[in-house]
Amino acid sequence: MTTFADLTTIDNLFACWLKARRNKGRCIRIQRFAEDPLRYLATIQQRLRSRSYTFGPYKTFTVREKKWRDVVDAPMKDRIVHWMLYEYLLPIWQPRFIHDTYGNLPERGTHAAVARLAQFARAQDARWVLQLDISKYFYAVRHDRLKARVLRYVGDHDLRQLITDLVDSFRTDDRYDALFPTGSPYHQTAAKGMPIGNLSSQLFANIYLNDFDHWMKETLRVRHYIRYVDDMVLLGPDRDELRRMCTAIVEHLSADGLVIHPRKVRLAPVADGIPFLGYVVWQNHLSAGRYIRSRYHHRLRQHETQGIDRTESLTSYRAMLTHTGATR
Repeated sequence: MTTFADLTTIDNLFACWLKARRNKGRCIRIQRFAEDPLRYLATIQQRLRSRSYTFGPYKTFTVREKKWRDVVDAPMKDRIVHWMLYEYLLPIWQPRFIHDTYGNLPERGTHAAVARLAQFARAQDARWVLQLDISKYFYAVRHDRLKARVLRYVGDHDLRQLITDLVDSFRTDDRYDALFPTGSPYHQTAAKGMPIGNLSSQLFANIYLNDFDHWMKETLRVRHYIRYVDDMVLLGPDRDELRRMCTAIVEHLSADGLVIHPRKVRLAPVADGIPFLGYVVWQNHLSAGRYIRSRYHHRLRQHETQGIDRTESLTSYRAMLTHTGATR
């Protein structure tokens, strides 16, 4: 069994540093760390083993994707520790996730989720689709329940304390209070929230809803169900049955302090297409959604008429477009 001492060796921390720097371009802090990584890693190791390591400080900035989103930026030292914890927790949790839990898991990314949904859409009994989204999911997760679930299979005392410190290092402020009605589960919990952008948060997001996933499959007996972080899709033969399931889901998540976004509940025929993760899933083919198309055309105009080099972005969008077409 992997111990805290095993995880905090210089060799393992160096391997985590290599993963943390991957695909990060020529970031200044990456370059600064790369000038003498062993010195920085030795400091991280010393603080971890002396039980004096602290997470943060965090920086928050806003990015525009499909919508404005607040992203929390952790320092490089934390990113290395995030990778250390991720590599430790993933083998524990991945076998415990249901088959159709997706999002920042090996071989369970965006395209795997879309392909699985396309398979469901072809089923004979998949005539209606129910789509749900959790309001501000990352910012609404209760700390007490998150720690209880993440630590469920962790026996090492030092690892338990480190994970606890990580969860407690971030707390949602009052910036989203106005989005939730007074008396909602969101307002009833003070210690809540995970920083969007942390590798650990993405894994914690799946761990937090793992019991819910099993409830969906084992209690509600939903045959065609996919969850990609906070986006849920259910397919079935009966519209009224999906409505009843929606009511049960809202009540079940409310007990966990989570609220379904009232404007992001969609119940429609599968034949009308299923917008999901930037694509539109039809019964026999996939098409690019409005966001992918508009962003591709925007980058193309910048590249061809404004003289801005968007080669990398265009290559990425073209790779996304290769996943469209017939699904049979």
